Amino acid sequence: MKKQTKEHLQKCLFEGKVCNLVTEISSKETGGIPEPNTNVILKRKIIEQTEEDFSYQPILRKEENAYRFFEPIAKEERLIVLGGGHISGYLCEFAAKTGFDVWVVDEREEFSNRERFPHAKKVICGKFTDVLPTLNINKNDYVAIVTRGHSCDGDCLYYILTHELPGYLGMIGSKRRVSAQFKMFREMGVPEEKIAQVHNPIGLPINGVTPPEIAISILAELILEKRTKKTDGTVQTELDYEVLLEWLNGTRPCAMATILKAQGSSPRKEGAKILIFEDKSILGSVGGGLAESKVIEKGHEMIGSGGAFLFHFVMDADVAARVGMACGGTFDMLIEDVVRE
Repeated sequence: MKKQTKEHLQKCLFEGKVCNLVTEISSKETGGIPEPNTNVILKRKIIEQTEEDFSYQPILRKEENAYRFFEPIAKEERLIVLGGGHISGYLCEFAAKTGFDVWVVDEREEFSNRERFPHAKKVICGKFTDVLPTLNINKNDYVAIVTRGHSCDGDCLYYILTHELPGYLGMIGSKRRVSAQFKMFREMGVPEEKIAQVHNPIGLPINGVTPPEIAISILAELILEKRTKKTDGTVQTELDYEVLLEWLNGTRPCAMATILKAQGSSPRKEGAKILIFEDKSILGSVGGGLAESKVIEKGHEMIGSGGAFLFHFVMDADVAARVGMACGGTFDMLIEDVVRE
């Protein structure tokens, strides 16, 4: 990637802007549409949300003389955990490991410190009603209200319901107890359509009892919401943020593979990436199994070559059954040497 394009992408990430990384892929031999399993030439540029071709989902478009892959790039989705109790500790750890940028807020110093929440991006100690206005909560955020008591829960919920709503809003507590608060909020003029968006009881119904089990139920609901929410105005991608940062800022020689198109049985879809290093260690995944092993093999060959390759892999039903997949699939991936400047 050219230095100017890389700097533009880093600037968008730093400023919290959503953009598209557009990769033009053409044949190294003919300069036109590349054939499968051939060497290719790449050109990249950044387009921002205001531009006409912008896409919120990864998409491969076939144009007159090349393919163009539109890849939405955004910062990790923020999970704001209001309350620093036992459930929050596990939720923070689990959520951080599954791609959320976790912020924790609590009024008590002993429950809002870096030692207690080593996986959090930010830990804030302060009165909830003072901190909430500073968080600038918007539709790209997820909020879990799990404070120390019913009164604090209610204060947090009322503030959020009377401002811009996050994409996900869940609150711990029994339906009976929370229903009384909803009734009071309605009488105070909070619209019914806002109240209806509150997930309560928070989490999927897995009958969890212990703090780790309850945290898992909450995280499961967050992931469900993340993977099934409306795509209008929200980024939907398989890109792992850790892989993105290593690609942009890492110093080790490596190759990178990106899924451009996946059809049939595939655990990972368009936008998923994997980095392959000289010792054959990896970061990220394009789905595991036979396809990934082939990608790792090809990627390892390309380290230091300065080139790129359009990899086409077909897994028929018989092979899929032997490696444990439900059915066959077709995968188109871009494998490229990551040139460090």
